[in-house]
Amino acid sequence: MTKDKIEVHCYCGERDKPNMKKFFEDIPMGYCGFCDICGEAGHLQAHPRSPTSGVWCDTHYKELVSYKIFTLGDIIPPLFMFIIVGSFIYNIFTLLC
Repeated sequence: MTKDKIEVHCYCGERDKPNMKKFFEDIPMGYCGFCDICGEAGHLQAHPRSPTSGVWCDTHYKELVSYKIFTLGDIIPPLFMFIIVGSFIYNIFTLLC
């Protein structure tokens, strides 16, 4: 995935199916829905970090992808280092006093 172009895994391929013609009649070609946030043409796809789907335009999907949330992998290493350094400093002070 590049900064300019986002990779899209969506339902645009469903447009050609006969039973989906009515659903796609108001949606512009090349898109499969309207953005849940701004109403622009977008793609129905999975949320990048959440077990849900939604329709997002390219601008809002880029925001979703670039939004950084803290995970356990972000929290555990600094916490582990804090515990190690803290116990080391505690042991030094205990030996000096």
